Amino acid sequence: MIEKVEWDSEFFSRKIGRLTKVPQGKKLKNLIHQAHNKGYEYLSCRLILDKIAEIQLLEKHGFYLTDIGIVWEKKIIKNISNLKSQISNSNIREATGKDSPMLKTTVRGLFKDSRFYNDPFFTKKEADKVYQAWVENSVEDKTIKVFVAEKSGFITCKRLSKNRGDIPHIGVIPKSQGKGIGTSLMHRALKWFKENGVNTATVRTQANNSIAMNFYKKLGFEVKYIDMTMGLILSMELKKKA
Repeated sequence: MIEKVEWDSEFFSRKIGRLTKVPQGKKLKNLIHQAHNKGYEYLSCRLILDKIAEIQLLEKHGFYLTDIGIVWEKKIIKNISNLKSQISNSNIREATGKDSPMLKTTVRGLFKDSRFYNDPFFTKKEADKVYQAWVENSVEDKTIKVFVAEKSGFITCKRLSKNRGDIPHIGVIPKSQGKGIGTSLMHRALKWFKENGVNTATVRTQANNSIAMNFYKKLGFEVKYIDMTMGLILSMELKKKA
């Protein structure tokens, strides 16, 4: 029921696990102790919001809220030419390895609503670094496509299956917002999805990010579901129980 998160554990130099299922009753308490004995320092668990009983059980055992996410979904239009006409920003292009330094500067502080910035287990400096590492890895990852608007923003696209795709992140720096750059980046991503046979795209944002939610709604995305991410710092919780 606990899955080691390999990348996170290596990056933060701390053993981090993900709870894939919430056991009932004393089984959860025992599982937490087992995780501590195996060297885990932190556990996370993401649940669909309708799992109220499981969320309450996690809270009872010391888990705390780190993030509420809204997952949006959009059916991609069939006519690619329509998408071409909506990509108004001529500076949007596919990223290369040479763009990594620029992207690492661009991404810093863009996602302060995310769980890494709001979870006491991670420092603000670590949160900055995790997104910088993530965007750098995305450029090198052949399964992810990254498009950039020169020194203004970027979007990442990932094909999940034959017909489905996901947008892990989209970001525009504050001084460039309100100029249509985010819309152009999104249309470029949707065009890429359609060219590669993907007809449904998803994107996740935080529930307190009203600007992003209005942005996705305007672009024709619809809410698919709401989730909650819970965290547990094992050393703190076991100290409380002692």
